[in-house]
Amino acid sequence: MNWPNVFCFLTLAVLCNTAFPLSFDPVLIHFATRQASSGYWVFALIGSVCASLGAVVDVQFVGWLQKKVPDRWIEWLPLWNGNYFYLLVFLFALLPLPFSVVRLASLRRTPRLFPYGLAVFLGRLPRYLLTLALWPVLGLPAGSSAVLLCVGLLLAVAKLGHSGLK
Repeated sequence: MNWPNVFCFLTLAVLCNTAFPLSFDPVLIHFATRQASSGYWVFALIGSVCASLGAVVDVQFVGWLQKKVPDRWIEWLPLWNGNYFYLLVFLFALLPLPFSVVRLASLRRTPRLFPYGLAVFLGRLPRYLLTLALWPVLGLPAGSSAVLLCVGLLLAVAKLGHSGLK
């Protein structure tokens, strides 16, 4: 893999794991399947580290946003206390559930950064490994990962464009 591809992968890996509306799975599949299958775990590991970094960036942004949002808007958000919060972060990172719920819940409770990032990392790693292990089983044509990535990028741009019009 050359340096521009590494830079692109790392940038997308962090951006996709913030509030940017693009799923990381197409990015992971596209870059990992272009390499030898023995190196899949490296992409899953790097993707998981970037996911935890993106989640920490999100928490920092949400902490800033929390000061600007009126309390009456925050009261209806879920309140997850104690270590239960980190268990739910882990589950939302592991399962294909909308991680936006965790982002919103962090408006009510500012998490500690290390356990939060660790919960995201530990949830994403097995999910990414499983995704890469099951991708070849689908038996899709060779260029399908590029098509999947392009469709994902187009949907993200369309969603950003649509939300910017309001």
